[in-house]
Amino acid sequence: MKIHCRNRKKSLSGLSFFTGGLLSILVQAVVLRESLFGCHQAELASGIVLAAWIIGSGFGAAVGGRISRHRLCWMAGIVILPILGYLQIAASRTGILPLAVTVFPAGFTAGVVFLQPFAFDRPGRIYTLEALGAATGGGLFVILSPHLLAGEMLAVSVLVLIIGLFSCRSTVSGLILVALLLTSQFFSLPGDFSRRLGVAAFSSYEDVQVYPSTYGEVVTASRSGQHAVFRSGILEATWPAVESAEEAVTVPLAAALPSTVLYIGSSPEEAGIIAGWPTVTRCVTVIPDKTLRDVIEYPSEIIAGDGRQYLANCELSFDLIIISTGQPLTLLSNRFYTVEFMELLSARLDREGIAAIHLPGGINRLHPLESELAVSVASAAETCFRWNRILPVSGLTLMLGNGTELSINGGMLAERMDSLGVSGVYVNSGTLPYDLSEFRMAAVDDQIASAYAEKNRDLHPEGFRIAHELWNFRTGEKENTDLTIPAVVLFMLIMAAAALFTGRAATSQAVAAAGFAGLSVEVISLVAIQAATGYSWVLVGAVTGIFMTGGALGAFWADKGMIKDTGRIIALSGIAALFCSAALHLYSTGLFGGNFLTVCLFLGTLVCGVSGGGAFTSAARIVGTDGIRKIGLLDLAEHGGSAAASLLMPLVLFPLVGAAMALVIAAGWVAVWTIVLRYR
Repeated sequence: MKIHCRNRKKSLSGLSFFTGGLLSILVQAVVLRESLFGCHQAELASGIVLAAWIIGSGFGAAVGGRISRHRLCWMAGIVILPILGYLQIAASRTGILPLAVTVFPAGFTAGVVFLQPFAFDRPGRIYTLEALGAATGGGLFVILSPHLLAGEMLAVSVLVLIIGLFSCRSTVSGLILVALLLTSQFFSLPGDFSRRLGVAAFSSYEDVQVYPSTYGEVVTASRSGQHAVFRSGILEATWPAVESAEEAVTVPLAAALPSTVLYIGSSPEEAGIIAGWPTVTRCVTVIPDKTLRDVIEYPSEIIAGDGRQYLANCELSFDLIIISTGQPLTLLSNRFYTVEFMELLSARLDREGIAAIHLPGGINRLHPLESELAVSVASAAETCFRWNRILPVSGLTLMLGNGTELSINGGMLAERMDSLGVSGVYVNSGTLPYDLSEFRMAAVDDQIASAYAEKNRDLHPEGFRIAHELWNFRTGEKENTDLTIPAVVLFMLIMAAAALFTGRAATSQAVAAAGFAGLSVEVISLVAIQAATGYSWVLVGAVTGIFMTGGALGAFWADKGMIKDTGRIIALSGIAALFCSAALHLYSTGLFGGNFLTVCLFLGTLVCGVSGGGAFTSAARIVGTDGIRKIGLLDLAEHGGSAAASLLMPLVLFPLVGAAMALVIAAGWVAVWTIVLRYR
């Protein structure tokens, strides 16, 4: 490859390559996770954000390949990137522009930054150092993000930017930014940025406070004496809300007459009613985020953490377990409505114990989608519970048990409440005979009986899909045109055109196929680990970091001539996709749990990174003989395939055919181009 500049004062150093990769991934991880605020934490929609970043990066590399002043362009890019990060988060929180539009400029700038170093050194060495920087950025995100607000995370990226400026001997610029960063820290401006955004996003509330958390940011707010807590823009708990709290827990308590209760939810009033119930001697409340414990006063025994993980590790059994986590609108919440969760739930009930799970439902008549969702969750429960009953309280309440099936009716529960001396404000012995009358329960049973839906599972989340259809119906978004498939086709056409203009179409297409498979494994790993373990979106940094660690290894081995057959390098990504697909299938059969699945997916992600890094380095040596312009086109081709995968996998194939089959399709695409390379 031709090197354009040998003058050390006008070139970039190895540390520059490293910091460029670190800065890009750190900003990308912050933008991707915080964009969930704009998506209302709908994880699959993050594929749109990721696709916008990736295709923007590809175009940035293609344009950057035509720029002659590489050092100046690189410096300008790293200065602009954190600024665009701040602007993107502000746009995401306020909703003034579509997410894809706000993310594209930051991705474009990252692509420009990525390509400039290729003018100064061997592709293998550059890719290795940039990938190592990216892996470090992913790790830094994992460590810092649970403790810092979004603005503070981007302030860390500014610190990385300063190191980058010093690394390319731009001392004056670096010192100016040091002074500005110290001044901003002194006045707490990075944290104030997030707080101001919180106030803007919740402008109808008073006394808005913002706190860091593993899930993004937690916001507390109040209005006319009403208090609310939001996680990543989703309402987590509100109080006082006596009516909804009584509806959620009174019927299960009156039906079970429990001594020991496990409550998995966030409402302090629901937990308070349970703790004060006459028959209850012990109530364990599991709230999903330790930050909630710091901002809400809960009664009884409080444990902060994932409720499903608590059940998996708990050795206790309970008379009553109440699940009150909202609708399965996120993969995080959907985990409490699946076959895999029902197995844990059944194992933690006493012989005559009861479980209660809340579902959405109309007051007098169910929407067909509400019926389908109830059937999907009830079908999941039938695999391990002897009986279940759907009651028209608190929307719908699914009652489950393995002992003697209860004959639940409003009159019987009203008598129990009177005998215990319990009388709620909104749910009491006077309301229950009507709320649970034979007529109302028969009407619900008829509507449920006419519905059909597949069992809800972790990795084939039928309930999650139905819940989003119901959400779209209620918000009117059903009328919007779905542009996912047209966008996938467009990205594939961009991939093909860019590959053609490199002059090595087959090789470039094969590299793009490796990128397609690598991104498929990466994004499926994110959603599958989230669905199986609830590790939250801190994994954005972990998965990306592991992929880029593999990329650094692949580029290093290719640079040293340890990997010479490009076809075999590309085939590695297909093999890794099949390996991850097999692991996902075996998890679905119950052979092993979420933690072992995570290890398998991390391993597959690492191997895909090796394939991607090695394939790109090998191809860059071939197409970059007359400068970096065609390397930029090669990067655009690879990113076109990756952007297509980032939309196709989470938004289309994962809900339609499940995680395992989605990766089989990705492996098949790699196999096609591996064969083309071998027999062309």
